[in-house]
This record gives sequence, structure tokens and C-alpha cells, in this order.
Amino acid sequence: MSALESIRKRAKLLVIIIGASLVIFVLEDALTSGKFFFGGGDNTIAVINGKKIDYTKFRIEADNAVEKEKASLGVQSLKDSDEAGIVQNTFKDMVFRMILGPQYQKLGINVPDSELANLMLGPNPAPDVYRLFSDGRGHIMKQFQDPRTGGLNMQMVVRYVKGMNDQDLARWEMIEERVKNQDLQSKYFYLLINGVFIPDAIAKLDNEDASKTYDISYVLKRYADLPDNSVTVSDQDIQDYYNKHIYEYHQQQETRKVDYVTFSVNPTDSDMMSINRDVDSMYSQFKHLSPKEDSGFIVATDAQVFDYQYHKEGDLPVAIDSVMTHAEIGTMYGPYKEDGKYKIAKLLDIANLPDSIKYSQIFIPAPNGDFDKARPFADSIKKIATVENFADLAKTNSKDPESAEKGGDMGWITRGAGLPADLEHKMFFGEVGNTMQLQLQQGFLIICVTDQTKRIKGYKVGIAMKDIEPSTATQQKVYAEATDFGGKNHTSDAFEKAAAQMNRRVVNVGENDNSLEGIQTSKELIRWTYEKKEGDISDVITAGENKYVVAHLIQVIKMGTIPLEEIKNEVKTKVIQDKKAEKIMADMKSALAGGLSSVAQKEGSSTATAKGLTFGSPAIPTLGKEDALIGTMSAMNTGAISQPIQGQLGVYVIKIDSTYYTEKTDYRITQMKEQRAMQNRTPSDAYDALVKKAGLVSHIGKYY
Repeated sequence: MSALESIRKRAKLLVIIIGASLVIFVLEDALTSGKFFFGGGDNTIAVINGKKIDYTKFRIEADNAVEKEKASLGVQSLKDSDEAGIVQNTFKDMVFRMILGPQYQKLGINVPDSELANLMLGPNPAPDVYRLFSDGRGHIMKQFQDPRTGGLNMQMVVRYVKGMNDQDLARWEMIEERVKNQDLQSKYFYLLINGVFIPDAIAKLDNEDASKTYDISYVLKRYADLPDNSVTVSDQDIQDYYNKHIYEYHQQQETRKVDYVTFSVNPTDSDMMSINRDVDSMYSQFKHLSPKEDSGFIVATDAQVFDYQYHKEGDLPVAIDSVMTHAEIGTMYGPYKEDGKYKIAKLLDIANLPDSIKYSQIFIPAPNGDFDKARPFADSIKKIATVENFADLAKTNSKDPESAEKGGDMGWITRGAGLPADLEHKMFFGEVGNTMQLQLQQGFLIICVTDQTKRIKGYKVGIAMKDIEPSTATQQKVYAEATDFGGKNHTSDAFEKAAAQMNRRVVNVGENDNSLEGIQTSKELIRWTYEKKEGDISDVITAGENKYVVAHLIQVIKMGTIPLEEIKNEVKTKVIQDKKAEKIMADMKSALAGGLSSVAQKEGSSTATAKGLTFGSPAIPTLGKEDALIGTMSAMNTGAISQPIQGQLGVYVIKIDSTYYTEKTDYRITQMKEQRAMQNRTPSDAYDALVKKAGLVSHIGKYY
């Protein structure tokens, strides 16, 4: 499609400009810091299939993605959390490409330009295109809606795309790249999914197992009933267990074992007295302000934003709705606590407004940006426009063919739909027939309100806010306490002893983890654990708002098989359990000849029952997950007594009291369900297998 080609040419130029700027920025940073040269260390952000990915190269790609997002939103900066999300997604996309790219090439999978054009601008575009022209609530915006079908009007979309500015172009280019990658992935995984099949024989067997039900009696001797010193464990026993289960002790990534204590900073009584004084003063000022002063005052408080909307009854926050909607202008409410703030509400205005309006428009272009030439004609149209003649004027003068065909009709729009505050005010406060003229980037837009719903009361409420937070003095005092704790307990032994009396937590930390239990902002602590050696005690680390942490690096757990000496106690615990199982099983076997009651008597236990079990039972009531018991049960006949079974809680002997079948379903239904479940797992299972084969080692947490 010619439209898509012209868009892509402009998009490439935009990317080149952004990319060139970023290369200069990154290289300048590298040269001035010396981080990447002259002994700056290994700057590998990931290793995939033995290939090292350099941080410098990735940073250019990540910063490029951030800049394109800014351009698409028309902003100079993003929230830290939004920027971090873009970086993480860029890294995931890069890994995805490097993992799946060779598979695409091997299988000849690609997305031709013609196919991509159809996905973007064809009659049934990709979901991302639908989202671009939706209102955020899943509804297509009126100006892009096909009045016949209610779907997306692709003629309007193509027309819009041809006239996109640089901001919209950046967003479009991002969507195009995402759609292309999704299509490649879909083709690849579709091949794998269609290779999954459940044979008839397996489906019939699974169907039989699912419908065959067991009622059992059992005797359980719990491991906890035997003291640990009732068995003897040698070093050779521990070594033998470790050798036999060595696969359980393999680590894909290097981790750190760390413990830490937190110091929370909460407002003191003195802080609260000061906050209350500030709130009282804020209330007094707010109460006596004139309407023109209200918005500036609110923005200057911890609210930081002013709500220009008029809300109908039921749409205001629950804490103030019933008060504000039955009050007079100027009524104050509060202060009240909500979301960690003191809030004071003031009813600023009441107006009878339509909830929705219907409007039409006429577009007068300004060729080559010559607004002076286009303005006289636009002014003349606005001067003569009325609700009665607007449709005819639109058909003959509007240069937006789609709306012109309908007499400029753009349908209905509700209050709070995202219009600029001044424009919404003009459109909703005016009467039917009210016209207005706007200057856009491409020309002039003349708008006429052609209909409106019944007017109802709308309430404009201003809310001033004061954060409930500790004072600087309190923060400094707690910081000093944390510093004192770290200074006094600067060895491993001292730290462990002191931390045991406090809110100590022990965690295993991965290099790419983003959070730790009990800590809102954890990246600084996580990075610290990977920069230090075993036994080190941290300085005070700020962990989010009003919280400090002092940490101790207990152990560095290397990638690969964990040495026995590092997990000896853990292995010993399992050996003790196995030894107890051997002892209990020997005792039970000696009593088996007398039946289940004899076993119960031998173990000083009693017989219990479990009913309605099947091969697929995920757990046994009161016992939990006991796979060995379920597996043994499923191979037994009615009346049979098992040999002792080593389970999770202890050792069991079971007897099959009865078996019966629930209503059987057609095995083909079972086959279809199992096949669908396996197909649903296929993409993630296949990707995980490819990642494992590629030997992915990620160090993104070192940098972001």
C-alpha cells in the first residue's frame, strides 16, 4: 500500500534522527566516565547461545524505545516506572528475537510487506490497530467508527494515517514493529501447536482413570512422631543422597543469600501536631479564596492537579459525594483522611449540563501551513453556520470526505471523554446551535453542537491535600539509628546476633529481581548484594519512601551445581526423613500379615478413611499432596492392602475398600480437552526449552 510505504519512509527518518542523537549521547557518556574503556570491566548485559550482548549496544536500543514513546505521547519525560517498564520490555523483545530468530530463519518464516500492510490497514487489522483508535474503554472512537457496522472504518483510518504528524507517526511505527513480531511468533507457535496430538489409546486410558473412583482406609505414621536422634546419619549417607539427587541442586543463575533489617520512618506525635496545624491553616485559606484563586491554590498543595470536571451525583468519591451533591457553592468538607493524605473538599460550582452532546464539524485545511490564507474562508463559514444549514455547509465545504458525506455528523460524545478543558466547557455549556472554531496543525475545525441530552446538575469540586508523612527531623533520626546499628554490628556474628532481636528477614536474591519481601524499592539493595563479598555489611540503603535497610551478605551461591558443603544441613534433613521412613516401613512390614488394624496397633496409630479419590486427585483431604499414595492406589484392586508407601508426611499402608465408576464421558471429549490444554502450554514450554538450550544468562539487573 502506498500509504504504508510513505509512512515507513518518514518513520525511518525519525528513527535515524533519534538513533543518531542517542549514539552520540551514549558514546559521550562512555568516553567521559571511562566505564566502557580503559579497564571499565565486563559490560555484558546478557549471554545468549554463547554470544555476549554489550550493554552499550542495548542501551542505544532501549533509549531509542524510550524516546519513541515520548515522541508518540508528545511529552518531554516519562515517569520512572513507565521508563523502567519500556526498558524491561525492550530487553525481553531483544531476547525473544535472539532466541526465536534462528528458528524463523530455519523454517523460512517471515512477514512480507504486503502481509504487514494488510495487518495494519486491511479490512481486518491487528488488535493493536483497533486499540489505537479506541477510547480506552474498548469502544471505537466515534470519528473512526463505521456507522453501518459499528466497527473500525478503515477508509477513515487510512485518511488519518496519511496525514499523521511526527508524534502520531512514532506511535504508528512502534505498533507496526509490534504487529510484525507478533505475527512471526504466531506463525512459529502455530506450527508447534498443530504438531501436538493425544493418541486414542492414551485418551481412553486417561478417561478410564478419571472416572474410576476409590474409597480407601489407611494407616499413617508421621515422620514427626519419631525424634531425629532415633536414626543415625553418617557423612557417607549425606554424600550418597546428594550424589543421587544432584539434579535438584543445579542453579541456572547465580544468586545471593542475604538477611536484612528495616527501619521504618513514621510520623511522630510532634510531626502529626505540625501536620494538623498546616491542615488547619490550609482549611482557613481555602475557605476564603475567590473562585479565580481556587485552582492555583489546589495545585500548590500536595494534590498537584486540579479537576476541571463537573460530576453528576454518584460520580464523586464516596467520602464526599453525598455531602457535595446536597450543598451550596462554597461548602467545605473535611479535613478527612484518605490514601495517606489529609483532604479538604470545597464545592466550587454547580451547573446544569447535558451528560452527552451530538456535534458536527467542517474541516478547512491550511495547505503548507498557510493559516493566514485559510483563516478568512474559515471565518466566513463560521459566521453563517447554524444548526439548520450546517449539514449542507459541511457537504460542500468540508475537506474531510468521510464526515462531509454525513453532513459533518460526528455522533455523540460524553463529558470527561478527554477533550481539552476549555473546549469541553464551550461545547457542553453552550446551547444547541452553538458554533466554535479551532486551529489545528493541519487547518481549522468548525464545530456545531447539533443535539444534547437532558441537562442535569453537575458539581465542580476542588480538593486540597496534605501528605501525612514524617518530618525531615524524624527521617534524620531514624537514619541515624540505622547508621548506628550498622556501625555497631559490622561483622557477620554481631549482625546475626543483633538482627535476631529485630525484624530480620532472610531471602535469596537473583541479579534480575525487582523486589524483595517487605521492601517497596529494592533495586539498590539487590545491586549491592552483587557488588560485595560474603560477610559484608551494607551502609544504610534507602528502600522507597520512609524506609531504610541495613543488610548482610550471607552467601554467594554460584551458577551450576551447588557444592554439598553449602547445603549440607538441608541435605541432612532429607536424609533423616529417609532414614525414618526406612525404620517405619520395616516396622509396618512386620505387621502386614495381620491386616490394616494390626499395622495400626503396631504403630500406635488408628485407621482413617478417604473417599472419592481418583488418579487425578490433586490432594487428599487433611493430608495434602501425596502422589506416591495416589499412584499406588491406582494400580490396586478392591480388597488389596499395599506395601508401606513413603509419602510426604510419613509412611502409609492403604487398603482399597471399594472402587466404582462415575458417569463416563466420551473419550473423545477427554482427548479434545487434553489436547487443548497441551496446545495452550506449547508456546511457553517451547520457549522455555529454547531459552534453556540457548544458555541465557541475564545481567540486566546490574544496569536497570
